[in-house]
Amino acid sequence: MHVAVLGAAFSAGGADPGCRQGPQMFRRHEFRRWQSRMSMPVRWAGIVREETAQPLGPPQGMAVMRRNSRRLMRRTRCLRLAGTLPLVIGGDHSCAIGTWSGIAAAQKQALGLLWIDAHLDAHTPETSASHHVHGMPLAVLLGEGDQRLTRLTGICPVIQARYCAVIGVRSFEAAEPRRLQRLGVRFYTMEEIHRRSLAVVLAEAWRRVAAAPGGFGVSLDMDVLEPLLAPGVSVPEPGGLDPRRLARLLRQQPGKQHLRGLEIVELNPQRDPRGQTRRLMPALLTSLLSRR
Repeated sequence: MHVAVLGAAFSAGGADPGCRQGPQMFRRHEFRRWQSRMSMPVRWAGIVREETAQPLGPPQGMAVMRRNSRRLMRRTRCLRLAGTLPLVIGGDHSCAIGTWSGIAAAQKQALGLLWIDAHLDAHTPETSASHHVHGMPLAVLLGEGDQRLTRLTGICPVIQARYCAVIGVRSFEAAEPRRLQRLGVRFYTMEEIHRRSLAVVLAEAWRRVAAAPGGFGVSLDMDVLEPLLAPGVSVPEPGGLDPRRLARLLRQQPGKQHLRGLEIVELNPQRDPRGQTRRLMPALLTSLLSRR
């Protein structure tokens, strides 16, 4: 497996412009040391930068987000077609629209997606009070929302609901679970994780997404972690996952030869002055790539 690490310096879709600096900070402080420890070839593939960092509401914001997403989509599609595994470092979570649209466009069969996040990210412009696109990417990938984003490629939906699962949820508005339930996406709240255990829930969700005939990917938002341990995110939510336990369980999951892409997002260096959150990323990435 050859890994190409691609930064997505996106913040216009988010709640805090600081996350735009996340990819560069990861490259400057963590990438080379992590690269040297990996047992597989890993290279830095550059950074895709959005055309504006200013949050823009609809309709102008959607047009800008479409252009940003298309640029990232073209890069991830080319990386997949070249036989490499794209690993995208965000940026706000709106970058997922470009990441997975591009990877899916390089596939001949349906792609699965495990979404690890404190939030459901399943709003559309009609249900979102803030209109921040970082609250919409999962809905977009499932084919719901503004058509300028849902139809970046000839594939709609990009991700089929029966091959999608969400883990770690503890903050959402009423319209989001209703949408995912209607579509048939399985999501696991922190309440269910505490009741059934993270090990059981993760294994169940992993089986669901890994059943996709075209392989699968993982999108991990750093705000899924407990903010006392990982404060450097734009929208922290108390009561999150322990990063060491999550990394250990991710390492144990099977079938990683079928991974088609990875994404880790929402590192906000402005909220991470001691680098505590940034330093958690290499272990999480290694666990996602390591085969048991």
